[in-house]
Amino acid sequence: MTIPTFPVEIYSEILKHIPTTDDSGVKLLLAFLQSNSRLRAAALAPEVWEPHYHARYVHSVEERERQRRDAAGNNWRQLYIQRRTLDRKALQSLDEIRKDRRDRHNKVATITDFSFDIWDAIRQESRIPIPLCFRGSYGEQDESAVPPDALPRQFWANTILGVIARRQAVGIWGRTFSEQGDVPFEEALASLSSVYSVSVKEITVMLDDIFEHCKQELQKLAVCLDPNDSAYDLWELCIQIRSVLRDMGFRVANSHRFSRLFSQFPHSFLLPGHRDTIPMSLIYVFVSICTRLGINASPVNFPGSVLAHVASSDGNILFDMCSARRPLRTSNTADLQSFVRSQVGGATVTVLNEESTGPADSATMLSRAFNNIMSFIRFERMHDEDPASLERREKSFYLITLCRLLFIQNQFDGLLPSPPHTMPLDDRAVILDVLAPLLPEHIRSPLQDACEERLRDAAVKSTKVYSRKDVGKVDYFVGLCFRHTEFQYTGCIFGWDATCNASEEWIREMKVDRLKHGRDQPFYVAYADDAHSRYVAQENIIPVVPSEADLRRLYLSRSAFGRNFTGLADDGLAHPGRLSMSDEMRAVYPDDDDFGRKWVQENRNWE
Repeated sequence: MTIPTFPVEIYSEILKHIPTTDDSGVKLLLAFLQSNSRLRAAALAPEVWEPHYHARYVHSVEERERQRRDAAGNNWRQLYIQRRTLDRKALQSLDEIRKDRRDRHNKVATITDFSFDIWDAIRQESRIPIPLCFRGSYGEQDESAVPPDALPRQFWANTILGVIARRQAVGIWGRTFSEQGDVPFEEALASLSSVYSVSVKEITVMLDDIFEHCKQELQKLAVCLDPNDSAYDLWELCIQIRSVLRDMGFRVANSHRFSRLFSQFPHSFLLPGHRDTIPMSLIYVFVSICTRLGINASPVNFPGSVLAHVASSDGNILFDMCSARRPLRTSNTADLQSFVRSQVGGATVTVLNEESTGPADSATMLSRAFNNIMSFIRFERMHDEDPASLERREKSFYLITLCRLLFIQNQFDGLLPSPPHTMPLDDRAVILDVLAPLLPEHIRSPLQDACEERLRDAAVKSTKVYSRKDVGKVDYFVGLCFRHTEFQYTGCIFGWDATCNASEEWIREMKVDRLKHGRDQPFYVAYADDAHSRYVAQENIIPVVPSEADLRRLYLSRSAFGRNFTGLADDGLAHPGRLSMSDEMRAVYPDDDDFGRKWVQENRNWE
C-alpha cells in the first residue's frame, strides 16, 4: 500500500496544529526538516513555527523584540532560532556561574545584559525535575528524568531570575516615587513579587487568565459588558464582578490567615487556594479585572480599609470587595461616614476628603503595602512556626530596605539593604548597578561603601579552600546529616572550621568555653530543619542516616540548600548515609567527598 502524497500546503496546515505544551512539537518539526522535500518544505513554512514561538517565549526586551521582528519580517522560524541561540548563550553563562565561584558578581553582567530576552529559558531551568528524595518519593527508584546537578542548577536559575526581576522592580519603584509617578497600580504591586524571583509579566499572565475566566462567567450570567449597549449597568456589573471573584475564592481572609506575609504578594494570592487575602489584594484583582473590561477603576486609600473608586458619568462610586455592601456614592457623605465608623469600630470618624475618597496614586498604595509587609513580618515572627517563614521574612525585609531608600530620601536613617544568602548576586547587579544611581549622594555613598565591602569579602571567600591536609583532626564532613545532642534538631553540614572561628562576643553568648572541648575543637556550619543556619561544636553532633522526612524538611527549609548539594551520594549502601556535594562545595572542600565515602563505609553500623 502506498502512502498518498499531499500538496505542501496540506502538510503545513497539519503542522500548524502540533501541540505546543512541550518541546516534542519542535522535535517533530526538526524531524520533518530531515525528511523528504515536501515535508521539509512544509516544516520550513514560517507560520507553522508561530504557535511554538508564542508558547515558549512570553518575555522579551520589547525594543529588541521589535528589532528582531522587523529584521526577520515576522519569519517565526528565524525568530525561534534567534531566541534559542540566546537561550544557549544564557544557559552557558549560568553554568559558568554555577560551577566557578570566582568573580560571579562580574559574570552575572553577561546574563543581566540579556535581561528578559532569556527569562523563559532560565525559568524552564528553574523547573527541572529534582531528585525523588527531596520530593517526598524516597522509595521510588526511577530518577532517569532528573538531570545531573538539578538542585544547584535550580538554585542558580532562580538566583538569576531574581536579579533580572529586581532590576526591573527597582526601576518601577524609582518611577513610582518620582515626581511623575505614572506607574499603574497593577504594575507597581506586581513588582513586589520580584523578591520571590517572579516577573511583572508573569503576574500579568496570571491576571489575564483570571480575567478570561471571569469574563466567561459574566457572559454565562448574561451580564452586559458593552458600555455602548443600552442594557449596560455599571453599578450592577461591579457587583457581579465581585460575586464571580468570590466564587473563584477571592474573599477577605480570617483573622489568622489575614496577616500572612504572602497576602501582600500577587504571585501567591492570585493562586487557587491562597485567594482569601487582605482588602488591598482583593481591590488589586478587582481593579485589574475592571481595567481589562474598560472600566475606569482605581484603588482608594480609605481609612481602615482599601476600596475601589469607579468613575462614572452618573456619579463616581466607592466599592468594597470585603462585604456584600452595595456601592457607595462618593457624593453621599452620610453613607461614607457610616462606613468609616463600621471600619474603625465606632471610633471618632476620620475627616473624609478627596485624598481618602478619590483615586490613590501608586506611590501611596505602595507605601501602604510596605506598612502591611512590616506588620506581617512581625506577625509571622510571633505566630508562624513553619520553617519556611524565616526565609519569607528575610526576603520581605530585604524588599522593604530596598524600596524605602527611594521614598524616604529626606528622612534617611542609615538603614541600608543587605541581601540575604539566598540572593548572592544582588550587591552588584541590583544595588550598585540599578538602585544606587537613583539615590542622592548622602544615601548613595554609604550604600556603595557597604556593597563594595561585601564584594571584597565575597572575593576573598571565593578563593578559600579547606584542605584536610592543612588542619588537625576534623571527624566529620560536608554532606553528613546529624542530630544535635542538646537541642535535638536535625541538621546537615555544609562547612567546617578546624577550631571555633566565631567572634568573642558569640563565643561568650553561646558559652562555648563551657563545652568539654571548648573552642579548640572543630566547628561545623550546618542547615537545621528549623530553617536556621547553625554553627555546631563537634562534640554536639550525633551522625544519623537521614530519613525521607529529614531530607524533605532540610530541602524545604532553606532554598540555599540546593546551592550546596545535589542529592544522596551513592556509596554502594542500602541506606545512603550522606549527601553529594555540588561543584562549588567540591572546590571549597576538595577532600571531603573521599573522606565522607570512607567514613560511611567504615561506619556501616551507625544509626
